[in-house]
Amino acid sequence: MQSANLQKQKLELIEKIIHTDDQNTLDFLKSILNDETSDYELTDEQKQIVEEATAKYYSGEEPSFTWDEVKNNIRKRNFQD
Repeated sequence: MQSANLQKQKLELIEKIIHTDDQNTLDFLKSILNDETSDYELTDEQKQIVEEATAKYYSGEEPSFTWDEVKNNIRKRNFQD
């Protein structure tokens, strides 16, 4: 049996889907629910950018942040502006 919270979350998502008018959102959700594979591929330039960023991350050249740190930094900037 599902928990009340899980059931509530499902109903909230259904409500959002019912009220969306964005075809791209509906197509995206449909592909996820149908477990379709994406036809999207990165360009060679995009792959190079990802590889360079990954190398910098692993070498310690660029700092990394947790999701909470990122959110807090954004909030601090918004309050300073």
